[in-house]
Amino acid sequence: MKTLTPWLIAGLAIPITLAAQTDPKTPQPTAPPRAESPVRPPSSRIRIASRVYVGENAPGFELTNADGERVKLSRFKADRVMLCFAHRREMLAPYGAVTESLAAMGVLLVGICHDSPRNLRSLVNQDSLRFQLLSDPTGEVSAIYGAYDFPTSTIRPGHVLVGRQGVVRMVLLGQALPPDDLVWLTRYTLSGL
Repeated sequence: MKTLTPWLIAGLAIPITLAAQTDPKTPQPTAPPRAESPVRPPSSRIRIASRVYVGENAPGFELTNADGERVKLSRFKADRVMLCFAHRREMLAPYGAVTESLAAMGVLLVGICHDSPRNLRSLVNQDSLRFQLLSDPTGEVSAIYGAYDFPTSTIRPGHVLVGRQGVVRMVLLGQALPPDDLVWLTRYTLSGL
């Protein structure tokens, strides 16, 4: 028998064997059974990765708040909204100190993090927070806004200011801001509108 160079067919190297003229009564050797390769089931989730830019419409979403209610971004259509992204609720708690300063500029603060609505409720009660906290357990909404890190499966800190008409007015991703700096940056952004 003569073995030719293996051919690559559908990702498998298969040696091609040509048999010389043989006696039909001679049993042909059977190929050894191939070892089963582990097959990974396809992922049931599609990774959506995007980024928002100043001047474009903010992507709509619907998430669950600390009270267990479903909240859509369109609910805030008549207001300016500062979306604050964080992986854990504790990272959002300091922004409670500037809720009134932002409200004085006509800006509602909305925190988005990975924690469950029940855990968000405990933070609201513990720190007497007066701003909306939304649960993004899958990170899908954060990914649409460019605030999700797939290799570490975490929501990165970020801030997106959405104007009254649903247009993005400011984007700062990958950096947590001290609350006073967030107020200053918001004031600066609104002064140019």
